[in-house]
Amino acid sequence: MSSFLTSLSEKYDFHNEDQITDIVLDYFNQSSKPYDDLIENLLHLIQSTNNHSANIINCLICLFLRWKNLLNKSLSRPIIDENIINNFLSESLPIACLPDFIEIFQIKKEHLINLLKPLLILPTNSNEYKRALNIVVKLNYQLDFQPNEILLPLILNSKDHLIDVYLDDNSQYEEYLIDLLNRLYDNGGKKLQDRLSNEFKIKTPTFNKKTLSKLAVRYWNLYGNEQNDKYPNLATLQSKRTLGYLINVRYNRLTDEKTMSDECWNELVTDIVQGNDDLSEYLIEILADRDDIVAMKYWMAQLDRPYYSLPTWVQQYIHNKQNSEPKASTPNQTTTETSPVDHYKIPLETHEIIFVDSAANYERLLDGLFKNNNEEILIGFDCEWKPVFNNTSTSKQRISVMQIALPNEVYLLDLLDFFRTCDPETIQQRLANRLFDDDHVTLLCYGVRTDVSMLIASYPIFDRAIYSGKTLLDLSLVQNELVHINRDIFPHVTTNNTMPSKDKGLSELVRLCFGKPLNKSEQCSNWERRPLRNAQVLYAATDAYCLIDIYKFLSNSLQSSDHLKSFRGRKPKKFEATIARQIDGNFHHTTDNNNVNQSPTSDDITRPSGEVKRPQQMKFVVDNMLHGLGKELRVTGCDTVILGDNDPHTDAIRYARAENRIILSRGAPYNLLRSHTLEGRCWQPPLNVPAKQQCAAVLNYFNVKVLPEDIFSRCTLCNCENFAIVDGRDMRILWCKMNNYSLEDLEPDLINYQPEMIDMNRRTLTGGTVPLVLTGLTLRNYRSYEEFYVCSGCGKVYWQGGHWRRRIVRNELITESEPISEDSDDGIVFYDAESTM
Repeated sequence: MSSFLTSLSEKYDFHNEDQITDIVLDYFNQSSKPYDDLIENLLHLIQSTNNHSANIINCLICLFLRWKNLLNKSLSRPIIDENIINNFLSESLPIACLPDFIEIFQIKKEHLINLLKPLLILPTNSNEYKRALNIVVKLNYQLDFQPNEILLPLILNSKDHLIDVYLDDNSQYEEYLIDLLNRLYDNGGKKLQDRLSNEFKIKTPTFNKKTLSKLAVRYWNLYGNEQNDKYPNLATLQSKRTLGYLINVRYNRLTDEKTMSDECWNELVTDIVQGNDDLSEYLIEILADRDDIVAMKYWMAQLDRPYYSLPTWVQQYIHNKQNSEPKASTPNQTTTETSPVDHYKIPLETHEIIFVDSAANYERLLDGLFKNNNEEILIGFDCEWKPVFNNTSTSKQRISVMQIALPNEVYLLDLLDFFRTCDPETIQQRLANRLFDDDHVTLLCYGVRTDVSMLIASYPIFDRAIYSGKTLLDLSLVQNELVHINRDIFPHVTTNNTMPSKDKGLSELVRLCFGKPLNKSEQCSNWERRPLRNAQVLYAATDAYCLIDIYKFLSNSLQSSDHLKSFRGRKPKKFEATIARQIDGNFHHTTDNNNVNQSPTSDDITRPSGEVKRPQQMKFVVDNMLHGLGKELRVTGCDTVILGDNDPHTDAIRYARAENRIILSRGAPYNLLRSHTLEGRCWQPPLNVPAKQQCAAVLNYFNVKVLPEDIFSRCTLCNCENFAIVDGRDMRILWCKMNNYSLEDLEPDLINYQPEMIDMNRRTLTGGTVPLVLTGLTLRNYRSYEEFYVCSGCGKVYWQGGHWRRRIVRNELITESEPISEDSDDGIVFYDAESTM
């Protein structure tokens, strides 16, 4: 290995990235044949066993491109052996550096695609294939290949993990995949082999529609976004799988475990198949397969499917069965007689359960909630929404009904239609504040995390009140504690000599208290149906009202409600994380997916005027997810508070209000914080970019001009702007003492010197109390500086080292993508202020 590469390797051993940059740039400046030297060094590194070879390759290519673009724009490229270039591309170079390598040698896309195509016909589990696929993804060449060249072979081999590599979290490629799967599943996948052979010139007898359907459903649920009209074949496929699930619920359940009423089941099935001949035929076919002629005749009449319109084998089945089955007008009748279960019932009359779908009933609800505005009030709370049976992360489920139970009546608020017509800033917000953010309210709930997440998804205006959660009393937490430490309080607890209960969750808690479980047969109802059936109304009211009954029972059993009240405001595990994710999800649904790395300007933020500001005029508070950005802003001279790792996000609001600071945050916390700040006082920096680029975006957005004298004007650790200037001789003596070196050996000239600024015994500034923090100086460079700067706030010692010089004198060589060394010789990272001027 050459002395040049040996020197680079040594610098990597000590993480001296700044010196590596200087060495490489100087090397190319002095080279008479820089292209040839680059190739020669790359060949040496590829054959080397050095631990740093890959890092040095990346470094050489990156810095060569920087050097070429900035200092040698007119340099012509020599002729390089094409075989060497091809080997670099297809086998040798790290994939991460290929874009820079391609730019350096001006390699055309057509050449690279032709180089990759032979590799993409190799077995998909080979290293050569995987490298070629990763190169395609790295260069965003996916759509430059035909489906049968990359994507289709991955589908046919069910290589889900490689398909995910291909998609690369890119919405355009996800849509391309869904469109291809939709084409393949045309006509239910019945002519799949013909389509593969005729359209794509592929023959694969082992691949069938069953294998395709599993893959198609997975990606439809992930990326289909319920676009039924755009992808009708996949929508029908998912509906068939849902029907299959419902059939299993109906025919495979135990007779004593009825989880879905007949009316509920029929509603869900009707909602799926109504108006779709393919699905209605499929339903009748699977009922024939279950040998249920009664159900078949019922659904034939319901769906208007005459006998002659059915497949021949179904007609034959009906013909054979028509004289052997009893007549019936309704399906799914169970012939096995079972003793009815005695379920818990609420002590309310029908007129005391009010469905709120009008302004008059809503006023009645508000009167009930605010009648005794300053008195303690117990409220039972629950929500219902239409079920989805596909495990999709893109479902647009929304809450349909909110149950609000008071001691003498229950209100079922129609969130699906009526509540959307109410004024959000007054009517909706008033309800949200009363339920979730009122000192006089105790909101009884059970397993509240999912309910509130769905509520925020449906009505983001609730997020501000729900995030505090101070009214919530989750009885699931009470149940968990009492069952373990005070089990005898429940009169109907299961003992070792009795069969364990099959009830779960709230139903089990009701049984423990009252000896009767809840009737859950309407849980999976179609809650978007209007009007609700009487059974749905009673179920919804019972789920909310029973919480008040449970609270009263436990208070009496404990002879006090004090213990129960201690649970008020206690949040379930991951409660805040769940709410934050939902708030974040609401935000991202409103942004352009193609610009996720841009700083979105939301409607409630006004871009600052064109007035140029100086760092001394700016005051920020930075969320604890943006520590790097906060330090970069301090380097530029901006007054910046950085929240600690354990500080709540809401502390940013306190700083913003008390000290007139601008909040910088990202994601879910940003969506929460911006609702509590004045217009234009909360901003979201770009995502997934280095801290220096975030800082540049902030300064650009707020029109802040940074001059050289602003750099290093504020401590990056404590934000203090007051520094003491200390003579280099004082610091040299302190360094020797802190590192246990003898002055006689290293600094004989300073033996009789009396330090003026530093108390050597206390290791503080003279007359000060803060210990000095001196890190980063080495035996090589501790004598290099005549002055040092000591922060009066935290004692951190700074000096004008390599970063300072590069940022002030040679900032044209420092780019926003430059890696930052944590072990830099001056202990601070400087921001390239000129980039914002």
